[in-house]
Amino acid sequence: MSGIRLSEVVLRTTDYDRLCDFYSLLLGQPRSVEMAPPPSDDPDEPSRICFFDFYFEPPYTQRIAVFECADVGDGRSSRGLHHFQLRTPTIEALVRLYRTLKDSGHFPIGVSNHGPGTSFYYRDPDGNTIELSSLNFSSQAEMRAFMATDAFRVNPNGAPLDPERLAAGEKAGEDLSALIWQR
Repeated sequence: MSGIRLSEVVLRTTDYDRLCDFYSLLLGQPRSVEMAPPPSDDPDEPSRICFFDFYFEPPYTQRIAVFECADVGDGRSSRGLHHFQLRTPTIEALVRLYRTLKDSGHFPIGVSNHGPGTSFYYRDPDGNTIELSSLNFSSQAEMRAFMATDAFRVNPNGAPLDPERLAAGEKAGEDLSALIWQR
């Protein structure tokens, strides 16, 4: 698909402050956004989240995120790649990509409006998690204002979406940038 770009790399760690300090030094910037989501029994759900934003040119963004995850020993749930995000230029392109993948037998494991972006999550054949996303805001100021709200800080996972509802809306010519906010 033309127009798709790498947008975010999310790392998991059991040594949150050390990793955040490293990326702050490497990128030459302070932590852009930090939050502590509600506790979860899922070892892949973070107890703390930090974002480092280093590029914003709508519809594309680039960032590194650090998730503090539970230490469950060696393996994918303790350290390393949590997931990576690819960004489409529009919500319509994201929904078209969903249909293309679905037609080839690939179905999302989750779909949600996080606020800053709308995301479809997939697993590749090796089990890596890929987040396919479109940006919901046209400026960094709007996105950062949303990310500073209590509603986002307590629920960075956002609201689940029905991908078939979005596909039907796109096919019918509905405004998907409005449809993603409807519950």
